[in-house]
Amino acid sequence: MKYKILAIIVIVVLLGIFSTKFLYTDSMDIDNNTLVISVCTGNMRGLETGISVYAGYNKAPLVLSDRTLPQQLDSWLPSFIKKNNIKKIVVVGPITAKQLLQLHMCGVEVKQVYGKSIPDILTKVADNTPTKNNDTLIFSASDPLAGVLGAYTKTPVFITATNETYNSADVLDTKYDEYIKTHNISHIIIVGNLPESLKNQLKSYNTTIEELSGRNSVDVSINVNNKLKSLGLLNNTTQAYYGFYGELPTIVPLVIQNNAMLIEDSSNHGDISDYIKENNVSKITLTRNTESDYIQMEESDYISSKIIDEFRENNIHTEFLTNNRTLDEATGLYDVKINSIENVKNHTKYINNTTTGKSMESSPPLIEMLNYTSVVDSNNISVNITNNNNTYNVKWSTIHPYTWKKISNNAYYATSNTGYEYFWNYDENTWTVDYKYNNTSYYQVKWIKNTDNTWTEMHPTNNYTWNYDGNKWACYKNSQMIYYISKK
Repeated sequence: MKYKILAIIVIVVLLGIFSTKFLYTDSMDIDNNTLVISVCTGNMRGLETGISVYAGYNKAPLVLSDRTLPQQLDSWLPSFIKKNNIKKIVVVGPITAKQLLQLHMCGVEVKQVYGKSIPDILTKVADNTPTKNNDTLIFSASDPLAGVLGAYTKTPVFITATNETYNSADVLDTKYDEYIKTHNISHIIIVGNLPESLKNQLKSYNTTIEELSGRNSVDVSINVNNKLKSLGLLNNTTQAYYGFYGELPTIVPLVIQNNAMLIEDSSNHGDISDYIKENNVSKITLTRNTESDYIQMEESDYISSKIIDEFRENNIHTEFLTNNRTLDEATGLYDVKINSIENVKNHTKYINNTTTGKSMESSPPLIEMLNYTSVVDSNNISVNITNNNNTYNVKWSTIHPYTWKKISNNAYYATSNTGYEYFWNYDENTWTVDYKYNNTSYYQVKWIKNTDNTWTEMHPTNNYTWNYDGNKWACYKNSQMIYYISKK
């Protein structure tokens, strides 16, 4: 016991020394070998958009994190640091002392920009950034298009999100009020929609107010891109990035590096091809999967295949920033964060084709894997499986656990324990899977057994073929292996 107490004391002392000697800074101070980590959860939700400005125009990789790094990012980061000769990590926001020490043990300099609130941090960073636009500010609830505009123009973005949401406060924070008065700001740009009470406050200063808003996120995107065109910053671009709210701040450095435009379309509104063509954009990089790319979809947070078809029908080349197939939306978002940070050139992940055996099993992969205690997929996501009277606890390494129940040889039930349920029923060589949320069906997939003992996984928009070599279930699209689930 006394050794455990001594070890705890040593760790506490080391953390104390570390935090006082190595840590605090008021500026981003980014160079070519810097990695930026921004907290983006809790009362820091939306901070990442303000920080994406500085990572963006310095073209520094930006990692989004909780108070500790998610496991998938934590296990990937050391190899990225080594491979890319990262010498310094700038952490923005309240990350834990243990996590800071782990970062420092990667052999890099670690600095932290700390503050009690988003306005506290963003005004501090702006105050200590000499290379910024000095007479202009951008205000936004948390819209990632504000980050893109700020990064292209080197203009600070002040985030008004509050109450651990992406929604704006009704009144201006005192830190922002002090900054406007102290720095003699003459021009304020509002990106997205803000409450009238807050806009009226901004209009009360002796400044020019410019609003880039709209009926939806596509309108905001178009207005911001048009603003950048008017400034001569996007006139020669041929590339655009297209995606949803949460993952977009992390790709701002990639957008700037490729002199691209950004289209944010959380509502899957689409109807953007004419604008894309008018601006001579010939390639769109999608920052989320389509519905059929998920092995087991939950929330409908995907880019509709109809929108992708619309782009392709208009001769606009599309590629993905995600892996070709992934477990669900959460793992898809990790794909975006990792792949964008690594500045992937080939956005479709293919796997060496080494599986030639045919399956002699009667169960499709998601059920067959329940026969093992440890499994790993081709995205290096592992799972431990325990069985108690035909009730299986399937615990993936990076996402919430699933519970499976064998009802009979021809029926299985699965749930993500978050309200999403999956009903598997077998009849005439076909497993039909009904996806339900709150007892309402929202998707259906069929697994059809073929005469050569392979399986065809049928989605409304895509088909995949699976086979088994005694160790590994392999998923093929157009004869190319794109994913697998293997015994560990």
